[in-house]
Amino acid sequence: MTGFQKWLRAHRPFCVCYECARFALHKLLFFVPQRTPVWYGFNKRPVQDAKETLPLDESWYHIRRPLYLHEHVYYNLDNALSANPNVKGFAFVFFMGIGDYLYTTPVLAALKQKYAHLPFYAYVGAQFDRNNSPLVGKLLEENPHFEKVFYFQGTRHPLIWKNYDYSAALKDVPENFLVIPVYYDHSQYVTHRVISLFDTFNLPLPHDASAPQMYFPHDVAKPVADYLAIARAQAQCTKGIVFLQLDSRSSNYTYPHVKTLAEQLIKAGYFVMSVTPGGPEQNPQYLQIDIKKLSINQTWQLLALLKQEFPLYVIAVNSVFWAASAGLKLPNLGLSHWVDKKVHNVWYPNIEVVTNHIYPFLPREKQIFAPEQSYTRHNRKIIDYKPEWIIRWFTQKFGE
Repeated sequence: MTGFQKWLRAHRPFCVCYECARFALHKLLFFVPQRTPVWYGFNKRPVQDAKETLPLDESWYHIRRPLYLHEHVYYNLDNALSANPNVKGFAFVFFMGIGDYLYTTPVLAALKQKYAHLPFYAYVGAQFDRNNSPLVGKLLEENPHFEKVFYFQGTRHPLIWKNYDYSAALKDVPENFLVIPVYYDHSQYVTHRVISLFDTFNLPLPHDASAPQMYFPHDVAKPVADYLAIARAQAQCTKGIVFLQLDSRSSNYTYPHVKTLAEQLIKAGYFVMSVTPGGPEQNPQYLQIDIKKLSINQTWQLLALLKQEFPLYVIAVNSVFWAASAGLKLPNLGLSHWVDKKVHNVWYPNIEVVTNHIYPFLPREKQIFAPEQSYTRHNRKIIDYKPEWIIRWFTQKFGE
């Protein structure tokens, strides 16, 4: 990245103006043909079995320019292998959060099944920012479809998330590896993020969005075993276990009534576990998960093990555990804490959505309308559901 580009990214107003001007110029010059290698296309799918007319030089192996506003990239990896027999492997670049990664897992599995003869390397941003979580790398290290995982120092783009600066990753990409940023289309008009990913990678579209695939080590690590022993002992003679995830990194939100909600669930006969702090830690029917002791994948493994022994439910705001609950096949009372008209992009049928806004692209029978008296305003955008109402909805859907 040049010095000018670094300066531009550091000054958001100028960056926004620059990108808008670049987009407008692109629209004015729409008649100018954009030549790309046969394996990807901007806003259009590459022609199947197209013959390559560009030189197979170093620039052929990666996307040649930044994307414009609202632009999407479509891949055809079959074309890449047909046009260039020197392709030795795929270097997938990730700059996303944990939940975002989970939606990619069915597609990555399908790609590995199709291209099993090629090595898959993963490149993950090493820093936390609004787009990226380095914990994605830890999950990829458990993913059997990847031979190696690398980390790079990247920078988010202030306006266009797909223009994340991953240039630092290129030094670790072997010669003749195709560099493939993992993009998805995310808009009100996309059926589901998983469907978009299958479409992006030119794979047959599934009829329904495939649930995330979870990968756990064969052996149970000691921290998982320790929490498992506590939960087993304390959850006996209860109606089951309710797992809480009531904070969201992407919306910078933490539910303010964790303690009251947990106490009411316990009073209703449940054992409560939570990754969101603030619960009644002195209560023996409550277990706070320390994320410094358990990795995110170990937390999921703990839930997968408990599911084999107890009725297990999730109450979660719209964040990573919406996807995780689908991968674990757990019933989830999903608290939509702000109006997101793209929420159908990340919804699965295991989720009963509590919302104060009825979404036209979600099944109506899967939406629980929250009346005005059931919540208070957290701020102008976000709402806090009252604990007694959450208990009411939970009991209606999952209680006896």
